[in-house]
Amino acid sequence: MDDVTVAREDWKVLGWNDACGVAVSILSYPKLGEAIASEPISTRVGAMSIAPATEKSVRRWTLEADGARSWDERAYQKALRDLRRGGFARKGYPEVIQDGPIGDQPLLAGTILSTGTLKPRLAGGWPDAQWRWAGGDYNPLATCALLAYENRENPRHYRFLLVRVYEPRVRQDRAYAHATNARLLFNMGNLDEAFPEAETAALLAPELPIARYEHAAMLALTGRQNEAVRELAEAVKLDRRYGEKARDDLDFRDVRRRDDFVEITRH
Repeated sequence: MDDVTVAREDWKVLGWNDACGVAVSILSYPKLGEAIASEPISTRVGAMSIAPATEKSVRRWTLEADGARSWDERAYQKALRDLRRGGFARKGYPEVIQDGPIGDQPLLAGTILSTGTLKPRLAGGWPDAQWRWAGGDYNPLATCALLAYENRENPRHYRFLLVRVYEPRVRQDRAYAHATNARLLFNMGNLDEAFPEAETAALLAPELPIARYEHAAMLALTGRQNEAVRELAEAVKLDRRYGEKARDDLDFRDVRRRDDFVEITRH
């Protein structure tokens, strides 16, 4: 759709298949006065995939609709169901790259902001400087990634690339970088920026105990006590040492007297 009429695009990953294929939904919403604000004026639902032994991505839309009053909820939901039945049902690992500050630690910015950490091989060119890497989603095996690029001058307008990933530890390494950035930003007094970094780390690598721990700490610091204790429990399941750490951590001072916190950190 023409940027003149589009205010924003909303996108989401619907699911991955067992190979390098991902189903996506991209909805474009109108600027004020162009159409009904709550209804998309462009609907795209379909899949992107890279065939074995190749690097080239192919895109096939299951549902395409453009224009005012083109939105059809029933057709949209049917397209989602059809894709899931077609094998695009595996949950991936999302990453959000904030357009904000990064803590002062050597190599941290390079890790978070560079696609070089993925060691990707792209058949075709990368988006130019007008587009910033805003995150994306990794398949369960971390062998492929859907990269989302946001327009710098028109935020919430996106371009997408599906690439193969040739660094097997990329999710864990990037999650560790986000968790580190969360702690550095918090230490700088910037909790508003620190929280989404910690959340990204936990979603990107839920098997990484430090990511779950930092997320639990940020949840506690923002008053979300029940979520904080549940997330801390997950960190302790992965590494019992985090229970001992939490007992003396001032980040958890507001939940320290809770029975469930005491139970989690007892051993």
